[in-house]
Amino acid sequence: MAVFFDSHCHMMNLSHPNLTAMIKRTFSEAMPKKLIRYIEKAVALPLVVKILICFLLFLPLLVILLIVLVVGLIAAVLFLLFPSARRVLTGILKEQVANTMNLLAVMETDIGDCLIQLEEELRNKFETRRGVILYGDCEEKVYDKIVLTPLIMDFGLKNYKESKSPYKVRWKPIVAQVEDLFLGIRDYYLYRESYIKSTGTPVPPLFEIHPFMGINTRNYRLKSFPFIDGPPSLLEDLLATNFRDFADDTTPEMRYRNLSQRDRSKFDGNIKSIGSHDFIGIKVYPPLGFNPWPEKIEEGYTDDGELKREREKVEYLYNFCIERNIPITAHCSDGGFLVDQKYREFASPFKWAKVLEQQKYNKLRLNLAHFGGVERDDWRERIAEFLLIYDNVYTDISYQGVDEKIYSKLKLFLDRFGADERKRLIRKIIFGSDFMINLMNIEKYSTYLEYFAETEALTLVEKELLCHTNAMKFLYLA
Repeated sequence: MAVFFDSHCHMMNLSHPNLTAMIKRTFSEAMPKKLIRYIEKAVALPLVVKILICFLLFLPLLVILLIVLVVGLIAAVLFLLFPSARRVLTGILKEQVANTMNLLAVMETDIGDCLIQLEEELRNKFETRRGVILYGDCEEKVYDKIVLTPLIMDFGLKNYKESKSPYKVRWKPIVAQVEDLFLGIRDYYLYRESYIKSTGTPVPPLFEIHPFMGINTRNYRLKSFPFIDGPPSLLEDLLATNFRDFADDTTPEMRYRNLSQRDRSKFDGNIKSIGSHDFIGIKVYPPLGFNPWPEKIEEGYTDDGELKREREKVEYLYNFCIERNIPITAHCSDGGFLVDQKYREFASPFKWAKVLEQQKYNKLRLNLAHFGGVERDDWRERIAEFLLIYDNVYTDISYQGVDEKIYSKLKLFLDRFGADERKRLIRKIIFGSDFMINLMNIEKYSTYLEYFAETEALTLVEKELLCHTNAMKFLYLA
């Protein structure tokens, strides 16, 4: 059986995310990221410098405003007088609104039904009953099973005191998100046959689902810490409960077998019934406050004591994962759900460099997701260096495939390297969709897969590496 891996996706409902961060992300992605960074830097300047800049820019800005006014008037005339121009402008607006409504509709849908609808969609798209088909080199390859690894994000909020709203979101328990996801997975397996019709032998499930647990170490404490006013949950207990038997997986084949033997159709709705091998790995999300390598009080800590405790927690996490070959996926792009400006650089690969440079952590099984993002060439270059240096460091190209041209851009990036380095790099890149977040820029999951399946920028062998071989190695399944 050929297995296709979507190693970066999400399954959540409207009660799970930090909606404030979602709104901020929607706004920020409507503006060029470079412009946003310039504005943020300007706001941080001393008042005297701001006044001087305003004075120097006043006359040029006045001219620019006049130009904008004239252009605006011309656009208004075109809009009113020419139907074709009006159709283009309204079409762009309608597309953005439709994408947003589509995302909200999916997030309002029961997770189990969402999975069933995805299977219906894919079976209709890729020649009913056959599965996902990749093309290349005048050949094709059919995958009749798709492994989804829904990444849970720990939206627990540590910066609520900085909110100017009279009512604040002071906590978002991850327990409810975990239970909702596992109930959705259960319902997918229990009820899919009522919707996926077959004329003969029942069609087996298209999806095999192995979630990543979301962890923000700031929302936990270690047993060695004195119990003060802070998070009561213990990091040791969380990891031991959900990954206790991973140390016994002495081979990748044993890991895969133990994961596949879990019967998720029998989940009873209680998080206490979730145990080892129900999760396949760990997801960390720096823009929500996870700091890969705490080193300065200015990064959001009250004193040296809190800074030291946070370092101890992330080091405990890394040691635990290395000892058990547990994969970690980390958001690593300049976009995403940023809840505090202090956390922006936490997602940087330069921050992760301080982790990987420690000899005891250079074997960390790590996926620096999004390959640094499409607009941060410096981040992408740094991640490429990691891929060539560290055996267990990978990256994925999730979300970027909403633009079908991204694969040609990826090819251009890889072709800059020599033959040997290019071969090593292509073996460290993983396919991911970032569903359902990617619906902000694409209509359907099947369209995202179709762009990947049909691109001529990658050979069939390279596509197989991205969606199967590399994912298996990162996940410690091969």
